Amino acid sequence: MATFPRLLLLVIILIALPGAALAADIQGQKPVMFIGNAFQFVPGAWSSYYVHDKEKNEHYIMHMATLERLKQDGKQCSWMEIEMLPESGPSVVTRLLVEETKQGPGDLLEVIVQVKGYSPFTVPRKYYEGENKEVGEFRTTQIAKRIARRTFDLSGRSIAAWEVEAVDDKGNMTEALVSEQVLPIGVIMAETSQAGMYLKDWGLSAKSKISGTPINFYLWLMMQIGAGLTQ
Repeated sequence: MATFPRLLLLVIILIALPGAALAADIQGQKPVMFIGNAFQFVPGAWSSYYVHDKEKNEHYIMHMATLERLKQDGKQCSWMEIEMLPESGPSVVTRLLVEETKQGPGDLLEVIVQVKGYSPFTVPRKYYEGENKEVGEFRTTQIAKRIARRTFDLSGRSIAAWEVEAVDDKGNMTEALVSEQVLPIGVIMAETSQAGMYLKDWGLSAKSKISGTPINFYLWLMMQIGAGLTQ
């Protein structure tokens, strides 16, 4: 069975959409780095980052926000949104209903994706469950060592931060600057051998960037095929 991005690419090939708007490697599905101990679920909090994929030498901007909180299946949950803006190609918003844990986002309960210029669709559960998930992949590390306390200015604001070393469950190291002042994820800078993430701006009063009513993924595919056939 084709993976989620490959399935999208196959559909694009079939209907010959201009510009390959839904390329195989959708930017919105890139893994996201979190420092679990620094995460805070605060409705309306947002932050944006410059991201460098060192392995592919790609750069993009990532916006992240924590939105509504609710109870589902007896779990305290939050809606989150992650928007990726690549150097070329359309932006992608991924909206995720996640279980809140002390380490950050836990299990995914619902996922919605919207590529700029298209209607949003709900992602089938099989694509965000298990070890081989295609969306909602979080790389969460835990603070292993606090090295030094730092205070500096960014965007005209004074930030008190910790320089830390964080480790994931495979022993991979992340060097980071974290601050509880920077909501929601608390990260000012995070670097691994594969990627770097650097704070651009942050604030409150975030609202959903999903436009329109999400539809079933397979119905969405059929609609794109139908639209392609009429062109």
